[in-house]
Order: sequence, then structure tokens, then C-alpha cells
Amino acid sequence: MATQAERTASTCERLLDATVASLIERGYRGTSTPEICRRAGVSRGAQLHHYPTKESLVAAAVDHLLTQRVTELQDRLAKAPAGMLDLEDAASFLWKVYTGHTFYAWLEIVVAARTDEELRKVVAALDERLVAKAERLVQKFLLPFASDPKEIAATTRLILAIFDGLATHRILSHDDALAKNALRVAARNGLFVPKTKEKNA
Repeated sequence: MATQAERTASTCERLLDATVASLIERGYRGTSTPEICRRAGVSRGAQLHHYPTKESLVAAAVDHLLTQRVTELQDRLAKAPAGMLDLEDAASFLWKVYTGHTFYAWLEIVVAARTDEELRKVVAALDERLVAKAERLVQKFLLPFASDPKEIAATTRLILAIFDGLATHRILSHDDALAKNALRVAARNGLFVPKTKEKNA
């Protein structure tokens, strides 16, 4: 028989998966906690016990999804030989993430947060955690000799902005060709990696 911890983990996972599915299909405004519970096969009481508000449930679901994608990206980057990171390959892999459910679930709650102060606070905190993880990846794989936190932060935001913009435009165009070409140009021209002096150089 499953332990209490295993049952709790299973309940949470079903709730998170159902939340993401609803965000993708219905958007944030069309997503409700009763609908999420129905999809997950979980009682309303169980949902309230683990996630007392819609905002906390949605944030947890998107956080879970983003954490999985960041881990996948880190594993992919770690497989590159030392000093031989293929930027085009990394950009291509990240683009696959941005054209999947992950980015569009994130976009739904960011747009909704513009006019919802309580949601904005939750999403801002989630964004802060996500960017911190991204900055660690940038420093480890792109700027290993950088010592200025502002440079690492700016580079990270630039990379995220490039992918955010291309993925948002894709909603209208349904065309990956322009984005893929733009990413190849960015990788080949060093837009992802600004010139940085090595330590003790």
C-alpha cells in the first residue's frame, strides 16, 4: 500500500498536471479550481489543503514545469565537452522548450498578472527564482570567467528576452523558420556571449 507521503505526492502531481493542462486549453481566466479538481480527480478539500488559493496552485504548477525544463537544459549543457559548448545546439534545444507548453503556461500567468496585484506578487517571486537558476547556468556554461554579477544578470535577461520575443511572435506566425534563423545568427555572432576578460588575464 502507498504511504501517506506517496499519496500526497501523487495528489499534488495530479493537481499540477491538471492545472497546466487547463492553462494551455482555457487560459488563466478560464481556469478555475473546481475544473482543475475535476481534471485531477481530486476533492476540493484536498486541493485547498495543499494549495489554498488559485494563485498558489497556478504558480506551483508553472514552477514545477519550469524547474523540469531548467533541469533538462542543465543536463543537456553538462554533456558538452569542457570548453566545447555548441551554442547553436543549446539554442535549438531551448527553442524546443519555448515552443512547448512550458512557455505558453508561463505567458498566460504573466499576462494575467498585469491586472491582478495578488497574482503579480506570486509571479514576480516565481520569476525571481527562475532567473536566479538561469543566471547560474549562464555563469557556469557561458561566462565562467565573469566576476561582475551585473554582467551575468544582464546577459541572462538578454537571452531570455530573445527567446521570449521569438516565442511570442510565433503565436501569430505559426512559423519556426524565422526564429530558428535568428537564433543561428545570434549564436554565430556571439550575441549570447559578450566579450569577457578571463580572470588574471
